[in-house]
Amino acid sequence: MKLYKYILGLALVAAGLTSCDQDNISAIYEPDSTLNNVSFVVDEQYTLTQDTEIEIPVAIRRSFAGEEYTATVTLDSTYCVVGTDTLSTNAVSLKNATVTFEKGENLAYATLVYTGMEKGVKYNGIIVLSDADVATADTTVVSQIAETTVSVKCDYNWIDLGEGFYSSPDWWEDEFKVEVQHAEGYNIYRIKDLFQNGYDIDFIIEGTDVYVESQPSWKHSTYGDIYLVGDAHDNMDGYAGTYDEATKVVTLTLYHYVPGVGGFGTFTDTLTMP
Repeated sequence: MKLYKYILGLALVAAGLTSCDQDNISAIYEPDSTLNNVSFVVDEQYTLTQDTEIEIPVAIRRSFAGEEYTATVTLDSTYCVVGTDTLSTNAVSLKNATVTFEKGENLAYATLVYTGMEKGVKYNGIIVLSDADVATADTTVVSQIAETTVSVKCDYNWIDLGEGFYSSPDWWEDEFKVEVQHAEGYNIYRIKDLFQNGYDIDFIIEGTDVYVESQPSWKHSTYGDIYLVGDAHDNMDGYAGTYDEATKVVTLTLYHYVPGVGGFGTFTDTLTMP
């Protein structure tokens, strides 16, 4: 594979270096041990489920557990992602607006409820701590997370179709067998672990037309996720090529790129379906 030739052509971001004056070290700050330091445990969490309804616990921590304490959370916004579109949704709600820490407890949980989810759609809820809870943090020594995004994707029911054969003569400079799946009830297909384990590639067959929406395809140690998108029309609109039912050959013309950095070009691969 000649991938790294293209990666070397991308612009590099130089990291600035800072110096440290060790002659002016201040005294160590001692935190106020009576402050609750209320915070979400993580700033985002993600769940994949095939259920259309689910409840997700959201952990909240505090450092001082000497007394009972009640925190308040608010559902700030909700939205769903359908393909590349972001839409408002009523599928996400907050089950409990108050969270009580009993004396001696450092963890408590709010709960988000997801109902009426549609297959293939990712639903997001953003919850925030109240101003009073934010004020409990001694931020000179504690990193507080005052807002968290909780995402749930309602996955398709994937059916194994068997082994296909993938050929990438110019981009990956290789050909190999791949596992192919079908989303039950939909014209959506998936190539498992195509260029790297954990990175599945989804595509749509509509008659003789094939579409590939923008999605990560493998991870580079410097640039992060390398994305691909159908580019047979040379405008990154998702159209990737054609499907020949007689030969079972899917033509995939794909543009490979790093969002916000640059692209490697457009290359044509083929997949022979099982």
